[in-house]
Amino acid sequence: MNTSNSSFRRSFCRILMLLSWMVISAPSWSQNVIKVAVLKYGTVNWELSTMVEEGFDQQNGFSLKVQPLAGMTATRTALLGGSADVIVADWMWVSRQRDKGHQLQFIPYSSSVGKLMLAKDSSVKQLADLQGKKVGIAGGPTSKGWLLLRALGKQQGIDLKAITEQQYGAPPLLNAALEQGRIDAVVTFWHYAARLEGQGYPALHDLKQVSQLLGMKSELPMLGYVFHQKWAEDRPDLVTSLQAASRQSKDFLQQQPNAWQRLRPMMKAESDSVFRYLREGYLAGTPSPLVREQITDAEQMFSLLAQLGGKKLVGDSRTLNQNTFWQQP
Repeated sequence: MNTSNSSFRRSFCRILMLLSWMVISAPSWSQNVIKVAVLKYGTVNWELSTMVEEGFDQQNGFSLKVQPLAGMTATRTALLGGSADVIVADWMWVSRQRDKGHQLQFIPYSSSVGKLMLAKDSSVKQLADLQGKKVGIAGGPTSKGWLLLRALGKQQGIDLKAITEQQYGAPPLLNAALEQGRIDAVVTFWHYAARLEGQGYPALHDLKQVSQLLGMKSELPMLGYVFHQKWAEDRPDLVTSLQAASRQSKDFLQQQPNAWQRLRPMMKAESDSVFRYLREGYLAGTPSPLVREQITDAEQMFSLLAQLGGKKLVGDSRTLNQNTFWQQP
């Protein structure tokens, strides 16, 4: 009996030693956590929810922790303050932050921008027809969509700022203003445009096409996952893993239409038509892997928008910071 107990104790001790060695020698899982701060109701949640639900984060060697926050300022503060590893933002903001001393970098998340939407009974067929019209602008005077349209108007000999009456406001309020007939058109983000399209409102311009009319040759990823360069240099494997998991999530949503039914409550689609436009609009924004031509186009767009947006948009810089886009080592 004593011999048996002694043998059991020796075996138990060996197991404890083995488990202790495994814990000590294995990499800390906490090092593989990616903390992403996002707008509480932002469309990025559709992808991140899918990523976690389908285990694409775990398959790529990390654990995703989503931090929902109330506004864009809060997400940016979280990144700059170090309480989040990653946020979603546009590359123009990243370039400006780099010039201010915050060494951030960007990988593509979405190429969707927005649209110029019209009232249902609108007679507007081209930019010149906006003469004397009230135009709602989501994002304020330095809205990139509005600046792109102004650049296109300038190319056509039209000063959109001079010939229209501008009204700035939050996207939901501007959608409501268009529906109520208080404005004639609205320049808004893609998902708010999709909600209007789902209700039968026409689009005059897709802003992705506008950039091509302005000379950009590629489809630019306007929004991306943004992080500190030091974090990426310390853990380049996490950046590539996040890229891979993001792509898997998008592919899954493209290939599995039924997967959208789980997301529908968070999409807050008022009808089947709105739901369809939101789904199709999201998938249409799936970006391709970043190539040199896109960076060249980004440099061109930055210079173009800097001329119109000035210091309020880009600060003192007039050229894109060369390290804005993360490049795989």
